[in-house]
Amino acid sequence: MNLFDYYRILGLRQGASDDEIRKAYRRKAMEFHPDRNHSEDAQDQFIRVTEAYEYLTSHPHGRNISEDELRRNYQAWVDYRRAEARRRAEQYARNSYSDFKKSSLYRSTSAIDGTMVFLGFALAITVILMTVFGYSYRLRTATSPQQEPSLSLAIVTFTVGVIYLIVTVFYFSAWLAQEKNRRQKRNVKQN
Repeated sequence: MNLFDYYRILGLRQGASDDEIRKAYRRKAMEFHPDRNHSEDAQDQFIRVTEAYEYLTSHPHGRNISEDELRRNYQAWVDYRRAEARRRAEQYARNSYSDFKKSSLYRSTSAIDGTMVFLGFALAITVILMTVFGYSYRLRTATSPQQEPSLSLAIVTFTVGVIYLIVTVFYFSAWLAQEKNRRQKRNVKQN
């Protein structure tokens, strides 16, 4: 959901004051609280109304928020992210190294990813082909010397594509070596 959805859930116009948000929430909370409303979707509606209220009263957009409050909010966010990172790091430290290597954090640090290598090939080949075909097409369709394509620009673009292809070939060979090494390690562990 976005900011506008939250205003709509509470039946408010965008940019309503904090007082209007509180009053609308009280009305909707009384209407949808499961103790008072026994319809099947009352609990879901109550959850949505409460979520909207909490979001809108904590969101700085459209509120008169001071620079100091903004700094405090940012510092609280920084402290929270730091504490979360520390908590996860402590959890990883309690795991064995083999379990840590299986974690999403460790896997996300892989230097060479096969998908990126193949996307690199696709991009390099696309640049080369588009340069060649684009230049020849423009050359054939030009009716005057001003409409003819720039040969120097085509050469530069073609060269960039070739360089990118060469770099991708190096990454591909490194990726193959990395995969071969992984397979050998897996085979050693299985034996």
